[in-house]
Amino acid sequence: MKNILILSALFASAFFSNAQTVSDGLLYTGQDLKGTARYRGLSGAFGALGGDLSAIGSNPASSVVFANNYAGVSLNFTGSDNTSNYFGTTAFSDESDIDINQAGGVLVFQTPENRTVTKFAMSLNYDTTRNFDNSLSVVGRSPISVSRYFLNNASGIEVDNFTVRTAEGETTSDLYRFLGQDLGFGAQQGFLGYESFLINSTTDSPNGNTDLTNTVYTSATGTGSFDQDYLVETTGYNSKLSFNGALELNKKWNLGINLNSHIISSERFTSIEERNSNADATVTDVRFDNRLSTEGNGFSFQLGLIGKVTNNIRIGATYESPTWYTIEETQIQEITTISSDGTRATVSPNVLNVFAPYELRSPGSVTGSIAYIFGKKGLLSLDYTSRDYSQLKFSPDDSDLFVNNNAFIDNNLSRASSVRIGGEYRIANWTLRGGYRIEESPYDNKAIMDNLTGYSLGLGYSWGKTILDISYDHSERDYSQQLFDSGLDTTAGVLNELDNIVVTLGFNL
Repeated sequence: MKNILILSALFASAFFSNAQTVSDGLLYTGQDLKGTARYRGLSGAFGALGGDLSAIGSNPASSVVFANNYAGVSLNFTGSDNTSNYFGTTAFSDESDIDINQAGGVLVFQTPENRTVTKFAMSLNYDTTRNFDNSLSVVGRSPISVSRYFLNNASGIEVDNFTVRTAEGETTSDLYRFLGQDLGFGAQQGFLGYESFLINSTTDSPNGNTDLTNTVYTSATGTGSFDQDYLVETTGYNSKLSFNGALELNKKWNLGINLNSHIISSERFTSIEERNSNADATVTDVRFDNRLSTEGNGFSFQLGLIGKVTNNIRIGATYESPTWYTIEETQIQEITTISSDGTRATVSPNVLNVFAPYELRSPGSVTGSIAYIFGKKGLLSLDYTSRDYSQLKFSPDDSDLFVNNNAFIDNNLSRASSVRIGGEYRIANWTLRGGYRIEESPYDNKAIMDNLTGYSLGLGYSWGKTILDISYDHSERDYSQQLFDSGLDTTAGVLNELDNIVVTLGFNL
């Protein structure tokens, strides 16, 4: 991308409708079922078991369950399918990705006999907690035009602010940047609509005489119906690096702590194309593109316990703190329209909007676990997690957008639980695994986002000091995709299905 100008420190309260929203907060702070093949083969039900690298990310006491030093790495194939329905029209899209989603190791130290601390461990583990690679296509005929988005943003702003003073050497880029600095992001959106002839001032006239103080605008797409193609393509990841320490007390109780470093890196391309054949339209075709880049880092900690109640029964408990993120975002935009006479207008400011950093606090959680061990033959395990999503919070508090976001959170998000059940059975050097999970929606209104359900299968084989595991897991969830939060606020129903195949190679050292 050439000749990109940079606009820094836009006010967050004027930010684009498709970023810094509550849904983005949930996206950035949520966690998928990620990790080693063994962990995923049991659908993550490892809170009372331990002895797995990704289990350390669920319960810090897991590391000291290892009998000896261990290292492992996992390769993940992800396939994401989306089926959307928009005003009765169905569209399908998919995306796939291969990555190294987990790597880590643990060092186990035995202590002398007759000590309270009978063993301790230190470990370092990396997990990709969320893969953002996804593609969503929404197609349908809407009664509302995308021009409504630009009308809403232009309303109340004088036409004089949208007039490029070419006689004074001003360019489109100059005015777009000036509006962002002085009037905010909403004014930039109004300018894009006006400069591309998608909206017009009510005082515009053929002879060029316009009342520059006018603040009222009309749509150039007329009245009727609008064929729309809406596309969202995302890439990137959310990852967690856990620094862990754990103790075994009297060969019965395990205590552990994690200090976690989190990284967010994502890019989202959003595009809407609209066509109409309305008799009163002067603009028949529109394409509006946005590219948003997000970088963030955060910190959290976890405390965990695993206890041997009997030779067969294990219990576990974990407290996970909130994650405190600092997030920075940039965005670039372009719009193209075609008039009824065939005239094409493209507004491409080539200005990179660099938005002021903001803080995001994810909700913490508590997990209770229980497992039954069938000697050396197998096991059954269950985890129950509770997380209060009303504790999600945006900062700074003096931003109008974040005040509204936090008010929406208070009124629409609540405590949600998840249940994970898993088991495995050993036959000689082979291990068979399976699991099931259900995660409640964080929304009170399940039409916005429904519960997630998923299942998993796994297979393991060990020879000597080497272990090879493979797993397959599937999950699905219905949710509602709103195109814009202003003007074009129509929604599409979406069914998202995720399929993962993971291969882990581990070594007892």
